[in-house]
Amino acid sequence: MKVNRNRHGLTLHGAFGACLVLAGMALWLCAAPQPARAQSAGMANLLHGHERPSTHASDAGASQHEARTRAERHRAEQREAERSNRQGRSGSSLSPDERRKLRQNLYDLGREMYRGG
Repeated sequence: MKVNRNRHGLTLHGAFGACLVLAGMALWLCAAPQPARAQSAGMANLLHGHERPSTHASDAGASQHEARTRAERHRAEQREAERSNRQGRSGSSLSPDERRKLRQNLYDLGREMYRGG
């Protein structure tokens, strides 16, 4: 009995060629350049560059002045909070029972969120 090696339809060489073409297309899709998208606002600054050059001495001086002002304001707020704590005025106006109830409510809320019930 004679075996016919040339079957109609997809042969082994044809199937290998089709797989090779599909793999090439998948590789091309993965390697195709895509526009960069920022994952956060901080990364957006790195990807898109700066609209205004910040290398000027006046800009650098102004930003340092703003940073010093913010730092001094923060220190003043901390000193004021420490003074109020020393004078006996605590920031919490809740009674121990109210704190306990609030803590239990937060625990229950977290349990509902993460366990679903």
